[in-house]
Amino acid sequence: MSHSRLLQQYSRLRQGFSGQDGEASLQQLADLLCCTRRHMRSLLIQMQGLGWLEWNARAGRGSRSGLRFLRGIAELQRQQAEQLLEQGKVEQAVALLDDDPRQLAPLLLSRLGHRWSQERQVLGVPYYRPMPNLMPGTPLRRSERHLVSQIFNGLTRLNEEKGEIEGDLAHHWEQHSEREWHFHLRPRVRWHDGRELSLDDIAATLERLRTQPLFSHLAGMRRLSPRSIAIQLSEPDPRLPRLLADPAALALPADHGDRPGFASHPVGTGPYRVAINDAHRLSLQAFDDYFGHRALLDQVDIWMVPKLGDQLQLDVQGICDLTVEINPRPAQEQTEMSLETGVYFLLCDGRSPLMRDDAVRRWLAQALTPLAIMQQTPPAARQFWVAAAGLLPRWHHSRPETPSPAPRLPALRLAYYEQHPEYRQIAAAIAECLAPHGIAVQHQTCSYQDWECGEREADMWLGTVNFSCDIDYAVPAWLLGTPLLRHCLEPALPLEQWLRGWRRGEEQAHSLAAQTVRRHWMLPLFHNWLRLKGPGQIEDFRLNSMGWFDFKSVWLRPGEA
Repeated sequence: MSHSRLLQQYSRLRQGFSGQDGEASLQQLADLLCCTRRHMRSLLIQMQGLGWLEWNARAGRGSRSGLRFLRGIAELQRQQAEQLLEQGKVEQAVALLDDDPRQLAPLLLSRLGHRWSQERQVLGVPYYRPMPNLMPGTPLRRSERHLVSQIFNGLTRLNEEKGEIEGDLAHHWEQHSEREWHFHLRPRVRWHDGRELSLDDIAATLERLRTQPLFSHLAGMRRLSPRSIAIQLSEPDPRLPRLLADPAALALPADHGDRPGFASHPVGTGPYRVAINDAHRLSLQAFDDYFGHRALLDQVDIWMVPKLGDQLQLDVQGICDLTVEINPRPAQEQTEMSLETGVYFLLCDGRSPLMRDDAVRRWLAQALTPLAIMQQTPPAARQFWVAAAGLLPRWHHSRPETPSPAPRLPALRLAYYEQHPEYRQIAAAIAECLAPHGIAVQHQTCSYQDWECGEREADMWLGTVNFSCDIDYAVPAWLLGTPLLRHCLEPALPLEQWLRGWRRGEEQAHSLAAQTVRRHWMLPLFHNWLRLKGPGQIEDFRLNSMGWFDFKSVWLRPGEA
């Protein structure tokens, strides 16, 4: 009999005695649970073996035996809920505890922070939404971009601390000519399923990339040896090693399209493999056959707790994708904060007849200034915002202009992606700013994939972006490669010309951003303070540009005895 079913029978038995010890014949107990005497005897033996009760049987049919209850129902429910949590079955645990977060929170808290489990170092992190898509080359939000870097590898990688490009799957490379680069691969690299990485996997990855604007100049790949390849370009690109460190360029198995559920349970070559990924928990386990240094942290469990923020004592921002908090004790916690290399923004859609009017965009930039919007948002939401004048904190591309009369506009369609509570507040604030001018705002929520692909009819798009430390690459790559931005800006700006000029080194990040902002196609709103909180015993715990930390480098000191 399952543990949950046995607990139900114990609960009925205890209720039948009103929770008090007593005496009864075996037949009376069987009648109480509507079962045979033989099955009742089996149930009592199981319950006694688990330490739930004492059953002092007396010989003779009809003899009354002593029954003593040793465990309360609530206590046993908490134990079962803990087992369900260990399996990642959060919803079942909540249902078992009558959907009472006050009972569930202490159990969940025990899973957060650092702990040892079967001699393995485990770190539990609370998060507010599931992450069903972890496949490079598809639309990925900030946290997913961090996670794929822990699961996959590219030919090269960006060392954020040094700001340098390093070898990853390739240990060396050189430029053979203006349009040809040679890369030399590491031997015996294995996928998480045990298969060895092959040149077919690299060829399939490069072929997949060619459909994306940033990689459209990849003309082909030639095999030089079993471990060396030549990448041929249709136009020169001195930034190719940096381009191949982009999250979109992480290598996938050649047959990934034939693997059901690959997006949620991907197979990579990185330091961590996906063990569990459902609506309640993403569990990453260290990959023992990783070709680099084996991760110091054995397991990272990211728990999805959308309704338990108050019980877990997470601040408002923590529920809104802006804080990674690992349940430190106040006396032992360490906290890192940095102003994000990124921005919240409004993007005008050049496909909309309204937005093609320069006067309309100019007036919207005057009406929807960062300070005007911030004044309409709750203090708890804006406490970690800094008004933006450009895409980066020290860039000043938004310029004060002479006020112009409000245009006569119909309703303004504003699109933003779901599962980001701050967007609802910002959208409401935008509506408040425009209401005195008789302009209504129609809110349109969509999936992140639809948002990044621009697959909605809208006048303006609300979003946010975080850039890596390599600004000269990251900003142009985002402006020129993101499908949403290309759809919105291509009707008005020469993106293809900019892309070719950027590859030749003629267009710089600052210049491209300035032209986009000063023509009012993009309205910068706020920069956010990223925050990382963890226990005092955690070492090599450093905030990265995505608001997370490198899992494989973190380790835990023993607590005080």
